Amino acid sequence: MQYILVDIADRGNFYPFSLTQSLASIRVGVFTLQERWEQLLNNTTGVYTASYLQVLFEHSDFLKHNESLYFINITCLPTEEIISKINQLQEGEKLMSETGKWIATKTTERSFQKILLASLPPITLKEVSFVQDQIHLLSLHARWIERDIAWIKNIRSTQTIDPSNRVVHAENIFIEAGATVLCANLNASEGPIYIGKESIVMEGTSIRGPFVLGQKGVVKMNTSIYGATTIGPYCLAGGEIKNSVLMGYSNKGHEGYLGDSIVGHWCNIGAGTCNSNIKNTAGKVQMWNEFKQEWGEVGQKMGMLMGDYSRFAIQSSINTGSYIGVSANIFGNGLLPKNLPNFTWGTLPGYQYEKAVSDLNNWKKLKGFTVTEAEKLVLKHLYKETHQH
Repeated sequence: MQYILVDIADRGNFYPFSLTQSLASIRVGVFTLQERWEQLLNNTTGVYTASYLQVLFEHSDFLKHNESLYFINITCLPTEEIISKINQLQEGEKLMSETGKWIATKTTERSFQKILLASLPPITLKEVSFVQDQIHLLSLHARWIERDIAWIKNIRSTQTIDPSNRVVHAENIFIEAGATVLCANLNASEGPIYIGKESIVMEGTSIRGPFVLGQKGVVKMNTSIYGATTIGPYCLAGGEIKNSVLMGYSNKGHEGYLGDSIVGHWCNIGAGTCNSNIKNTAGKVQMWNEFKQEWGEVGQKMGMLMGDYSRFAIQSSINTGSYIGVSANIFGNGLLPKNLPNFTWGTLPGYQYEKAVSDLNNWKKLKGFTVTEAEKLVLKHLYKETHQH
């Protein structure tokens, strides 16, 4: 393994998702950030993240050895040119953007600070883009879906679209093996549509691209989906969804609106729950920034950011620009608070660690999984941190 993806410097800009996972695992479109790097590198990669998250990655033994490796900033958007420049690096050299942001280093060092500093003067690149934060992910959404589906089309063929479907621009629709799509409306005139392996799109569903349905995902009857939207692997989707991401293993299976939002892994949104994505005044939306511990403007339209393992009760009313932490079990009357921290119970602190893990395990069993020891360690760390403040 020659290439190590590093997210340590920028993790705070991606809360709540980076609290329980490396940025390498963030999925927007068909692929994770790690998978896109591996496709262009034509190689597997390791992950170098916060120490408490390193237990999630099997191949962490690179930290114990001193061979020379390529360390790469995972928030950098990979291109063929950047890959070429990385591969040309000599021992102790690093790549920087023109604006001074670190891209990559080839080194035997393992300390993050020493990797950033390197030992030789930097090589500067002009045309470099980075993912800035969680909100920026939504703005890149449509572009990534188009890129991912184009990449897939180059390596394999789509399945035949069943004639029971009503289709616009069939050439922009890709259906993987084992998927079932019957009696649906598929409009790919404004962006491509991807239906993953062994997934199901039930009758009466209307989908307007760009759209991704991950492996073994299910879209229930009469669901309305507007692009750009990603329904990740093993997710369940229903009701009305617009410009949103469900990263994986999460449920929004019933009537209710989800718009301009990102939902992490193993979340559940109860029946009839809706989120607001625009203020009644049509003014700028204020959202809690957990890393900076302050409120900030995030534009005119913003729904919510919902951390891994969190859940909303039925008929919940989610405020415009809501920040939902990790492992929160949320219920309450009226419009809910805009900042619901890690381990919230109802709308207040109080979700105990043992209860949170037990409940999560119950949810995982519904999809044939169980909580891993590594996930327990991560949640234990976050629980202790939450209760120190």
